[in-house]
Amino acid sequence: MDEIITVIQCVLVLGLFMAGGFASVKTGYISGDAASSVSKIVTRLMFPTWLAAKLLSEDISKQQIISQLPLFAAGAVITFVLLLLGVLLAKITKAEDKRKYVLFALCSAPNAIFLGLPICQGLFGDEGSLSCTILALGSDLVSWTLTVSLLAAGGEKISGEKKKNGIHLNPVSVVFVISFILKMIGFNLPQFIQAPLYKFGSALSYLAMIYLGMMLAGADIKGVFKDKMLYIVTPLKCFVIPFCLGIIAALTGIFSFVQVCVITVVFAASPMISMTVFYKEYGLDYIFGNSVTFICVVLNILTIPAVYWAVSTIVRYMGLN
Repeated sequence: MDEIITVIQCVLVLGLFMAGGFASVKTGYISGDAASSVSKIVTRLMFPTWLAAKLLSEDISKQQIISQLPLFAAGAVITFVLLLLGVLLAKITKAEDKRKYVLFALCSAPNAIFLGLPICQGLFGDEGSLSCTILALGSDLVSWTLTVSLLAAGGEKISGEKKKNGIHLNPVSVVFVISFILKMIGFNLPQFIQAPLYKFGSALSYLAMIYLGMMLAGADIKGVFKDKMLYIVTPLKCFVIPFCLGIIAALTGIFSFVQVCVITVVFAASPMISMTVFYKEYGLDYIFGNSVTFICVVLNILTIPAVYWAVSTIVRYMGLN
């Protein structure tokens, strides 16, 4: 019961920040145009800074990363498989291009850092935080390269511009690759640099939730509730997918109980909030994408505790770990 209460408290706190962003724009306290600036701070400054500070910290050694290589690989493989699931879902539902590419991200890119990390930290302390970070690094390797590239390609197709070849680079992808290489050759940031960078990046989750609330202040969420696709995506994302992943991870015998729970929590979290920036930037169906993300965050107050309880109970009962 204490674990469930911890999960609920973590999600509620993040939800309050989202509500603050929503209310600030609705009341006119902050202009809705400011959301664009906030998004750039989140994706181009805070996220890369947090990632570099976390990965290049002395608290995370090369050996720790290597020892958790299965979890890193799991993050990348699961995200890639879920990306294919998004492609399949788009084909089955015959989604138009503006929505098709959004479905790719909604199905595959988890809110690992903004929602998953605070919850895993609250549940399992430093072990949960490290496991979540390693899993997120594997997942982000796919999300911030392949998924973002597909979104960009979709935007070019819709706008009629000539499609560019290769991977579309972004600050997070570049920082991730550079930091990972530096870590593998044994480089760590000096403490006097790493500490302030990490503190700056630590507000990432909260500012991202404020941004999402600001974006949703002008969205026609009521219209989304009439959209049948909502009732397909949200159950899949919030419960079916993470439940199946948690049980499969336990059945493999590769992962510890904590790692199984971290996989469950991370992929039960809402779609990645940072992706909402690209929906609008690339001319995709950002109202649907942002609204589904918002609704999933709200549902996470109930669905994350529910799926975590279901998976952890089954794993313990069957003695899978």
